[in-house]
Amino acid sequence: MRDGGNAFDAAVTAALAETVLLPSKCGLGGDLVAIVRRAGSTQPEALLAIGGAPRGLAAIARAGAWSDTGPASVGPPAAPAGYRALAAAGRLPLERLAGPAIELATDGFPWAAVNHRLTVASVELLRRWNPDGTVFLPGDAPTEVGALVRLPGLAAALASFVELGDRFLDGPVGDAIIATVQRHGGVLAHSDLHNTTRAEWTGCAEVRTGSRIVWTTPAPTYGPTLLAALAAAAPGDAPATQYRRVLAAIADQRDALADPSGTSIVSAADRDGNAVVVVHSNSYPRYGSGLVVGAYDLVLANRAGRGFTPEPDHPNFPHAGRRPATTLHAWMTADDDGPAFLGGTPGGDNQVSWNAQLLQGIIDGETAPGILVTAPRWEWLPVDDGVRIEAGFDDVDADDLAAAAPRAARVGRWGLPCAQQVIAVPVAGEAIVGAADPRTVGAALGV
Repeated sequence: MRDGGNAFDAAVTAALAETVLLPSKCGLGGDLVAIVRRAGSTQPEALLAIGGAPRGLAAIARAGAWSDTGPASVGPPAAPAGYRALAAAGRLPLERLAGPAIELATDGFPWAAVNHRLTVASVELLRRWNPDGTVFLPGDAPTEVGALVRLPGLAAALASFVELGDRFLDGPVGDAIIATVQRHGGVLAHSDLHNTTRAEWTGCAEVRTGSRIVWTTPAPTYGPTLLAALAAAAPGDAPATQYRRVLAAIADQRDALADPSGTSIVSAADRDGNAVVVVHSNSYPRYGSGLVVGAYDLVLANRAGRGFTPEPDHPNFPHAGRRPATTLHAWMTADDDGPAFLGGTPGGDNQVSWNAQLLQGIIDGETAPGILVTAPRWEWLPVDDGVRIEAGFDDVDADDLAAAAPRAARVGRWGLPCAQQVIAVPVAGEAIVGAADPRTVGAALGV
């Protein structure tokens, strides 16, 4: 920003840095969606960078050899195309945007507590698919919190990304991805990298609730599910009412969509009126497929394994080139009189429920991003449609919400792993305001 970059430059720079700092959750081996509002526009655009089904995946499904991790779960990584598409709307060269990420990977960074926790939960997955060892289990054990970690292979992959641009997957990194997958028995081929790793700018899905319009990233993201949860929203709706709407919207998708996905999020806005929300992922729950391209310290996502449904007659079956369903989504809302808001959240199963709750706050008239992201939350428990309720709700609302669910649990304030971000893009002459959820490891920075 201080060097003349805009919101697109800032979002790409932060997202690429995050591929180094949080490699188990996002990176060049994953995928990406975004919602943006360009300067001078009143409506947003969506960016979808989600790799399609490998040509050989349908045969694996029909043979009953389906797995949500491992080599058969790996699809073509489309995140690199997504980062490039966003960077093309910026002002600075890609080399400048990738510079901090390359520096972090080369010189090292302290291993965060979240990385340690995710690695501990993934030890067996990483050992299974990386029998010769991996940088993420040095000495066959998770790296301790605060230890200096260097990822020179990932630095080399990022440098190749800068050098080759649109031809990135035609180069040595693409060759190494294919070799790694095929060595373990997967079906991903070079032709899949060419045919299904596009980034597509497209229109948003939308719904009107009162005087307010809500836009989301379209299918195959969960944006339309969020809109279905908000279609009947009205000011003052109680948490129990919101819960019923969210569950009804999710129920409509259960027969068409597959497993949820884990994500990370970066948002940015600038004084010209550009605003960007990027959600990128190596898929759920962590370390994606479990396969790591050793030469490049590159985690390969399992979007294909988690996102498709292996039943041949299912509408979400992995026909060649089809993009899988994904819970990744982002949103924007505006009315005629006040600021526009853009936002999103990681959270797998609860992306829809948490986004719906934050948007209900906007519908109720709240305009302060800090208040919106710190309001008490409830969490959907998909195993039985139960609910986990944070302290902070009105007693009557909390009791009614608990009564509406088949099972309810109570947790303390800030007790849920919500990680929302929201930006208020102001009317002319007013300040930009953004906020990140304090429950996890989010941060908001004004420049």
